[in-house]
Amino acid sequence: MSKKPILYDIKIATGIAIILVVIGHLSSRGEVGIDLYVNLKQVIYKFHMPLFLFLSGYIAQYTYKPIESLNDYFYFIKKKSIRLLPAYLIMSFVFFVGKYNLGEGTELSEGIFNILFSPANGNSGFLWYLYVLFIYNLSMPVINYCLQNKFIFFFIISILISSFLDFPDLLSLNFYFWYLPFFILGCYFSSKRETYMRILKKFGLIILIVFIIWIFLEFLGIINIHKNIVSFFAIIGITYISSIKLERNVLLEKLGDNSFYIYLFNTLFIGAISFLLINYLGKESFYNNFYYFAPFFILIGLYLPIWLQKYFISRLPIISKLIR
Repeated sequence: MSKKPILYDIKIATGIAIILVVIGHLSSRGEVGIDLYVNLKQVIYKFHMPLFLFLSGYIAQYTYKPIESLNDYFYFIKKKSIRLLPAYLIMSFVFFVGKYNLGEGTELSEGIFNILFSPANGNSGFLWYLYVLFIYNLSMPVINYCLQNKFIFFFIISILISSFLDFPDLLSLNFYFWYLPFFILGCYFSSKRETYMRILKKFGLIILIVFIIWIFLEFLGIINIHKNIVSFFAIIGITYISSIKLERNVLLEKLGDNSFYIYLFNTLFIGAISFLLINYLGKESFYNNFYYFAPFFILIGLYLPIWLQKYFISRLPIISKLIR
């Protein structure tokens, strides 16, 4: 059986998405006197995770093999558990211990509860994505059935649920249902890739221009559009950019290939170095010079996780099996 072709455009889009994630994580210990960054972060946070979940759904559907029996389902979940849960638990523990020793963490019982049942409230809140991604994978047989039979109905219901109903943060149900429309849309367009590429070719440039105009207006505080609307423009606009195959972009493809490691470790590196600089320079001096440090932090957040994986994790069999 031949392998499916590599989706270089999705790799590139994922590379763009992970850069946005890192930019959003630059200021991990406060936002004093860095108004331009705060405005930029607010703009990015309106669409970067919907974009990430759309791409996650796209990839999940592209690699999904039909499940025809209970044994198939258990095998599928076993693979996803090995892929996602060890990394989630290890990094949750690392952040819990680190923040606890700094006097910023929760008590042991609360910390364990948050890790198991409410990741967004834990010491490594950003890891909710892995937690929710695992639950999406548990749902894949149902999602795949609805894509083939009742997509429009399922998609509209998911939008209504995410827009009008509030869910508890227990088991990250709030995030699960909030981002469900974007994950479903990614799955659907992955299953209808040729149709999606035609949509990008026909409407992509126009939507990209609208998206760029929105970025400037939102950054300047002139408009304030609901994130659901903005996210759909962002998804089309950014995937349109990645679909323009004038030439392959090796840099963005590499970032896309390593997005899992960058997502896991960028906050750890950025936070640790920020902590050292704040203690050495003082908080006021650090934030006064934040814009000079920002490009350095972006490079740290993008490349140190890749370096860690290449020269450390990949050479330790036990760790490489747990974080991969």
